[in-house]
Amino acid sequence: MVLSKPAGLLSQGESTGDFNLVDWCREYFGRNYVGLVHRLDRNTSGLMVVAKRSKSAERLTEALKKGQLVRIYQALLHGNLSAPQEWIHFLKKNEATNTVTVVRGDSPGSKEARLKVKPLKHYRSAFTLAEFELDTGRSHQIRVQASASNFPLAGDSKYGAPKSALTRPALHSARIRFPHPMTKEMIELTDELPADLTKFIASL
Repeated sequence: MVLSKPAGLLSQGESTGDFNLVDWCREYFGRNYVGLVHRLDRNTSGLMVVAKRSKSAERLTEALKKGQLVRIYQALLHGNLSAPQEWIHFLKKNEATNTVTVVRGDSPGSKEARLKVKPLKHYRSAFTLAEFELDTGRSHQIRVQASASNFPLAGDSKYGAPKSALTRPALHSARIRFPHPMTKEMIELTDELPADLTKFIASL
C-alpha cells in the first residue's frame, strides 16, 4: 500500500507511546504484521510504501538497497539555489539528542550521505523550492545536508533556519517509484504539497 503520511504522525512507535502509522496500518489491515520498508521523520509529510506481507517487504527492501525504490522529495530552502548540485557529506547521529551533525569521513561512527538536488522555483531570491533525490537514506539527511550547504529548510530551526510561521521543516515526500513486488511492473505515484506548505509559499 502506498499512502500519504501527514506531518505530525510518527512512522512507528517510540517511547512517547503516541499513535503512529504502524498502529494505523494494523487497524486498517486487520492484522498485526506491517512491513515498514522505509520511514519519514515525524514532521515530514508525503508518500510512503508499506508492505502487507513479509515476502513483499523482503522484495521492496531489496529494491531499496539496489536503488530501484526511488524517493523524490520537495523542500523549501532559504537562499537562492541557482543550479543542480550533488551533495556528499559524512554524518553522525547522536541518539541521545536525536540530532545529526556533519563530521569528517574518518570520524568513528560516521556514515556517507549522498543526494542530488535541483531548483524548481525561486521566490523573491530568498527562497528556493527544490527537488531532492536520495542516493543514501540517512537520518535527517536532507535537513542536515541542506543546512551544511547554507540552504537550511524553511521552518527547520533545529538545523539553523530562522523562525517563521512554519511550525515544521518544509519537507515533503513528493514522488515514489518502485517495481511491484509481485508483478515487477514499475509503479510511480506523486503527492502534491500539503496545505501548510502551499499556504506558506503563497505568502512569500
